[in-house]
Amino acid sequence: MASTAALPPFDKISLIGIWIETVLWGVNCIIFAGACWVIFAKTNSKASRWMLGTTSIVLFIFSTVHVGASLQQLLEGFIYVPQPPPPLYATLYFLDQSRWPSFLKTLLYDTTVWLQDLVLIWRLYVVWGRNWKICVVPLIVELGHMGVAYGGSILYDEPGQAANFPLGTKLAIAGWSLDLTVNVSVTVAIAARLWYMGKTLSRVSTTGSVQLQIQNTYATPIFTIIESGAIFAGATLCLLVLYLTQGAIALAGLDIATQLAVLTPLLIIVRVGLGLTHGLPSAYKSYIDTATTNSSGNFALGPWRTKGSQRPFGSNDGASWSRSANLSTTMGGSRDDVLADFKAAENLESFGQVSSGLYQNAS
Repeated sequence: MASTAALPPFDKISLIGIWIETVLWGVNCIIFAGACWVIFAKTNSKASRWMLGTTSIVLFIFSTVHVGASLQQLLEGFIYVPQPPPPLYATLYFLDQSRWPSFLKTLLYDTTVWLQDLVLIWRLYVVWGRNWKICVVPLIVELGHMGVAYGGSILYDEPGQAANFPLGTKLAIAGWSLDLTVNVSVTVAIAARLWYMGKTLSRVSTTGSVQLQIQNTYATPIFTIIESGAIFAGATLCLLVLYLTQGAIALAGLDIATQLAVLTPLLIIVRVGLGLTHGLPSAYKSYIDTATTNSSGNFALGPWRTKGSQRPFGSNDGASWSRSANLSTTMGGSRDDVLADFKAAENLESFGQVSSGLYQNAS
């Protein structure tokens, strides 16, 4: 009895964790609906629809099944109690990781995190010009992470297995550390690529008395990716610290972390697609203004800042109109690229080449 009395109130902790998970699942329902509308109604790329649409649906299914397994745990832990009830029955029930709802939830957590990491690595692949070499190291680390995670989940399924047995503790620490490494490094690599392209295009060109400056519109996507990605990275860090300090109590946080793993990729899609970011709508408006022409046939200024002239492209001849049309074509679809594939860097790289020709020829 002394040993059971020393146990933490794991029943209360698990109940609170499942309640928070249910709230987050409700949030995911709303965000998932918005993501589906953005992917299937506003995205033009078929490849992006297939990739983002499939992964978003699968992630939401995982989160829903996870909530269902949590409901089954609540019923078995607090309602379907054997009579007379053993001492601390609910606490011992939630500590037993070999029961099928606990085992199913652990597998769902591992698979959800694995899929979320794959989506993140896919974005890295697209942003870096579809260069598969940049993804080799993250994929190797991710394979190691999933091997450790699934191995620990199988060991936890042993009947009567303690929640913090030595090998399980080592595997849990290694798994969360590898997952944190993948999330942070890939997110930084994506942001660095966008920052580099924005830095390259944020330059001043002088043509005669006209001075033009391209505004860096990549700051907003960078902050969006970092802010949204930091949600799950922060949750993983909290689980690691909690496991190192409190042991088995961290297992209750897996319920919350599973919903956050689904929330992160969906939130990026919705924020970028609906313009729910810092200054993103104005950046897109600048793109649209730049790609339009005024009534006299001259190219509109849009995001350009000029000194000494109001018409950087001066003439109204056929060549000037053709160059403006080419620039408009290059700018087209930038919203879908940032939203669906995160390959705006490729488009703006082409835009930089076209605009350089405009600078040299406009006088």
